[in-house]
Amino acid sequence: MAKKKQKIPEKKSGIQTIHIILALLVISALAIYFLNSGEKSTEKLPAGDYSKLSKPADITPGKVKIMEFMKFDCSHCYDLHKEMPQLLKKYGDKVEIKYISIVFPKQSTKSIEAYTIAEQMGKGEEMRDALFKAKFEQGMEVMESNIALETVAASIGLGTEFNQKLESGAAKNAANENLNLMKEYNVEGTPTVIVNGNLMVVPTVTNLDTVIGSLLSEQ
Repeated sequence: MAKKKQKIPEKKSGIQTIHIILALLVISALAIYFLNSGEKSTEKLPAGDYSKLSKPADITPGKVKIMEFMKFDCSHCYDLHKEMPQLLKKYGDKVEIKYISIVFPKQSTKSIEAYTIAEQMGKGEEMRDALFKAKFEQGMEVMESNIALETVAASIGLGTEFNQKLESGAAKNAANENLNLMKEYNVEGTPTVIVNGNLMVVPTVTNLDTVIGSLLSEQ
């Protein structure tokens, strides 16, 4: 009796399908990796001196957004304050700037509160200028003295309403929000200037001019 030939077991089609799927996944992953690598290598960064932060960029076409963290007892902040108008005049409405008043640990938040209240009352620019001049030209204690802060406020036309808000701590929460933002951006000195949300820029007018001009030319 002839022996039956033993058939070689057929490979299961399910295993082949799994191998194909795995291969496609690997190929897709590699393609995404190299695509992203290519994008990063061609990313355009502005001219100038700055550190890029691990935060998303905040970009509005045709505009450059600036946050300046400042203290009213900081001489370098006062120097920058005196030089900024020429830069802002050059770029006009193409530059949007927000001043963040801060203090360092263990300092009173009264100066932040006073500036915030003045901003809310439509006198932020005048108050900023008056506080710097009071500190560095008149030697006034503007960091924690209610009397000094109310005197400065009076010089720009703010009176009873301002005083009541300052003495009641109406802007205390806003001051704490500034300090939280300071921590978020790891601000360790002043002035600290953040451009478009993720560039910590060397805070000189010359360098800011370079960075701003470069950013606008790329948009």
